[in-house]
Amino acid sequence: MPNLSVLDQRMNIRTIVWPIFVESLLRLSMMTIDVLMLSRYSDDAVAAVGLTGSFIFFLLLTYTIVSSGSAILMGQALGARQPGEATAYAESGLLLSILLSIAVGLTFFCASSGVVALYSLEPAVHQYAVQYLTIVGSLSIGMSVSILLAAILRAHGFSKSPMMVQLLAAAINVCGNYLALFAPFGLPETGVVGVAFSTVISQLIAAAVSFWLLIQHRVPFSVRTALRFDRPRLTAILKVGIPNGAEGLSYNMSQISIMFFVAQLGTAALAAVAITQTVTRFTFVFAMSVGGGAQIIASYMIGQNRAAELKSLVHRLWVMAVAVSFLSALTMVLLRAPLAAFFTHDPTTQSLIGLVMLVSLLVEPGRAINLVVLAALKGSGDVVFPVKVAVLSMWGVGVLLAYVLGLHWSWGLVGIWVAMGLDECTRGLIMIYRWQSEKWTRFKRVHNNLV
Repeated sequence: MPNLSVLDQRMNIRTIVWPIFVESLLRLSMMTIDVLMLSRYSDDAVAAVGLTGSFIFFLLLTYTIVSSGSAILMGQALGARQPGEATAYAESGLLLSILLSIAVGLTFFCASSGVVALYSLEPAVHQYAVQYLTIVGSLSIGMSVSILLAAILRAHGFSKSPMMVQLLAAAINVCGNYLALFAPFGLPETGVVGVAFSTVISQLIAAAVSFWLLIQHRVPFSVRTALRFDRPRLTAILKVGIPNGAEGLSYNMSQISIMFFVAQLGTAALAAVAITQTVTRFTFVFAMSVGGGAQIIASYMIGQNRAAELKSLVHRLWVMAVAVSFLSALTMVLLRAPLAAFFTHDPTTQSLIGLVMLVSLLVEPGRAINLVVLAALKGSGDVVFPVKVAVLSMWGVGVLLAYVLGLHWSWGLVGIWVAMGLDECTRGLIMIYRWQSEKWTRFKRVHNNLV
């Protein structure tokens, strides 16, 4: 049984956020290195991996259905002084993660080629995209389990451990990419296939190390118990996780639709998007980290009936996140020319990258609000309302205007990015209103034993 007084000390926004921030930087650095290494290998490979990025993000969001549902319920149970319940939710989460990864893997194995064919890509880009998507999607059990185990560690206040795991995974992935793309020591060049397997292997190792860390931290957890079908808790996880994940899935599906519009603009546009998204991720990594910490703290504080304190805390956090994201985006804009030249020598792609980065000044403040306030709403248990807003805004504003501005009115990538910015800002304003209304206080899932 965890020491709850020590857990109270670990549940501090400062001590939770910075390891998540470092971990997120490592993840983004790994993605950047992937794109950079691929750009030295082939522009077609960069375009292909850029296209598959939305589908890989789909994988992450799918597995977040289980990990987020488990984490929210674990956090509320620990805050309510019910450590046995927290353990039960963690164990049920592992079973769901394994079952879901099997279903998703079979889907990607059977459907990757057909899905990529819908984009009418150039032959080389098509081949690379199918190879990468099939391998990473079909063998994603390591991704699924490592995400769940990281959520368990964070729910118990051990935010540094997932950070160290990610550092190890990043190092393994970079080494694997180097061996695959540049074939040192007389090894065969395996290209995109080797890069994909490098990703899979690093995720499997991350899952194994995360499980070892659970043991080292004495987090109550039994694999044997996890394999039992605990219907009430499995149902509870899905009731929270499905709406929670549905918001992210809606976002990802809208991004896949928008990437379809981008594909109509040609390979240069696809490459520009892949590079721009790689760079702009660093502008919102702080907001994303604050959001991750806000969700953990929100679930824990809701379990302790500290709603008024939580409301004030989240307000300060989203204001800070918006300021940091805007300044980061502004810095990126000022450095857009050398950044574009660093990733590609094609003048058309460089020009497109510069234009899209300018429009990111509209996108990033809205994104920062969503990353923080939305995460806090989810942590409190308010997971249905954000889905309704997401579906209406992402599709009614983001996708619709991306088509109208980008293709119908021929604004190209600039029009598509303006549409994305309007979507983020619309949702962000609605999320602020929801948080200030305090309606999220009604959705507590675990009731406490505190006097």
